[in-house]
Amino acid sequence: MSSAHESFWARLVRWFRVKILRDRRTKLNYQYRQGGWAWLDRLDEQGHHFVLAGYFRRLKPGGAVLDLGCGEGVWNDALGKESYSYYEGVDLADEAARLATTKRGDTKTRFFQGDFDTYRPARGSFDAVVVNEALYYSRNPVACLRRYEPYLAKDGVFLISLLHRSSDAIWEKLYVVYDFLDENVVTNLHKTTWICRVLRSRAVGANHPDASTAQP
Repeated sequence: MSSAHESFWARLVRWFRVKILRDRRTKLNYQYRQGGWAWLDRLDEQGHHFVLAGYFRRLKPGGAVLDLGCGEGVWNDALGKESYSYYEGVDLADEAARLATTKRGDTKTRFFQGDFDTYRPARGSFDAVVVNEALYYSRNPVACLRRYEPYLAKDGVFLISLLHRSSDAIWEKLYVVYDFLDENVVTNLHKTTWICRVLRSRAVGANHPDASTAQP
């Protein structure tokens, strides 16, 4: 079979996955190649990025951070490279990880392809795990976060942002397992609203002086 035929069949398989099978990884790769997620870098999308970045700078200045579902790494811009010692981002889309590495990667800022429900971080310990408007895509949000608890340093935190209209069921499940230390609600001019929260495992944080006992 000629390379031309191979190229045709490769395109046909990709089309079949995207249009018929809806394979999410393949579909995301196609969307990132077409610039379909560039809107995440718009000004009206930045509010929740800056809230989570502010939490990290206040609670874990100069620490190590794991960004689950990082996309092209736009949250890295909000955080600022001066704010951390190590940054690891993971996204299901190979193309997202490639673009993030090209635009933002350096010796202390690394991006990888992976499914965050099964991903094994390259580093063993983080001061914070960030899931910025991505936890909806987990097959089991609680199990996903529990998976990363062993990678959190002592008093490590989860920093999570979710769209308000889509997140109630997820927050209710997380409340059973985690202490909610703080929250901020961000609404842009288009009336899109995000809830941003700081979580700590109840087993670790139950006696912490900052731990909140109020339900969300």
